Amino acid sequence: MKRLALVPVLALVLAACGPGTTAPAATAAPTTAADIALSGPVTITLWHALTSDPQKAALENAVKKFNAENKKGITIVPIVQGNYTLLYQKTLGAIQAGALPELVHAYESQVADYTKAGVVVDLDPYVNSKTNGLDKASQEDIYKPYFDTNRFAQYGNRLLSFPFTKSLAVMYTNMDVLASSGVTAAPKTWAEWEDAVKKATVKDASGKTTRYGFSGTTDASYFNAMVMAMGGTIMAPDNKTVAWDGKEGLAVLQMLDRLYKGGYAYTPTGFDWQNDLAQGKLAFAMSSTSSLPFIVAAIKAPQNLVVNAPPQADPAKPRTVMFGANIAMLKSDPQKQLASWEFIKWFAETAQTADWATKSYYMPVRKSASDQQVLKDYWTKEPRGKQAFDVIAASIPEPNVRGQQDIRDVITNMYVSVMTGKATPEQAIKDAGTKANNILKENQ
Repeated sequence: MKRLALVPVLALVLAACGPGTTAPAATAAPTTAADIALSGPVTITLWHALTSDPQKAALENAVKKFNAENKKGITIVPIVQGNYTLLYQKTLGAIQAGALPELVHAYESQVADYTKAGVVVDLDPYVNSKTNGLDKASQEDIYKPYFDTNRFAQYGNRLLSFPFTKSLAVMYTNMDVLASSGVTAAPKTWAEWEDAVKKATVKDASGKTTRYGFSGTTDASYFNAMVMAMGGTIMAPDNKTVAWDGKEGLAVLQMLDRLYKGGYAYTPTGFDWQNDLAQGKLAFAMSSTSSLPFIVAAIKAPQNLVVNAPPQADPAKPRTVMFGANIAMLKSDPQKQLASWEFIKWFAETAQTADWATKSYYMPVRKSASDQQVLKDYWTKEPRGKQAFDVIAASIPEPNVRGQQDIRDVITNMYVSVMTGKATPEQAIKDAGTKANNILKENQ
């Protein structure tokens, strides 16, 4: 998903940590605070980045339902703060001003920054509370990658946020375009995929491309997904250096370089690729599972579109990026923190997460959601929703280390430099890896 680099205000927010000192960790809510009972009406502000429908309407409707049915006097007030970048900037400003919302919608790398500023509440005591927590069966029902991405090794492996708007990196394929090119099945390996991209591309007599095989993207998450699907990893085991600058990352850049130079791939303006894919002008696009409703809305005539994991180095062991933002609880008082947890917990219940998936097109966070009739009915009408759901098991979280926000910008610049012919894949990935590792060193 599109996220930009850190803004200068972060330096001001984190200045209190002092040079050469260890950043303060989030203070874990004591067991007594997690076990208390609500004593009266509580109003909670939720800052989020869902700026358009169907996601915005789905969240607002879910909040209305919670407010009407919780019977604990809790009122959630959702406030749109612009896209993820604007929300991030406003939250940094709120930290500096000491005027925080109780809940904030955030990516892992952003939660890491907020935690360094000392404002994030550890959710482990709430999850494990005998009074207000989740029992073992309920915890195990939530997909493990969704929990894993919200645990931060740099902060004692504590649970500092909770799965909220989760999605996956997938390959969208127009099977009608492939069929017209003599390709009868969705490619499973990268070699098959590159060949299919070339076959699906159409050029006129002058050599100009009139139908592309692949729509590229400058979003770092999809580079990460391709590296994983090539068999590589994003970070070294100790999280102190990147690993995407190895042979798999280079193979990704070299493959894309061939496709761009040959006129088989292009980088679209905005969301033009959705129209191209939906109208038979494009064979493949990598995007989030949450893109599905917008692609479907762009279909003017029947198109056989399918959703799969990206092609793989080893199709028997598929891997892709699991991403999407989470929800973090910011420090307030015990009553507000418990009320915030009650909403987080409710939103992740089986019935709610299944309903959420049908209305927002984000992924349900629980395995048991697949047993809910509302989700089964949705999949009957939209089988691509089930195709996306089936990729969850292959998903791996992106890094949640400090500095990752800046590293995403490094990856984007690397990608653009290769696709525009300003650098070779070899030089671009070497330079980018050095920059990324320097960022990580500065954020240890």
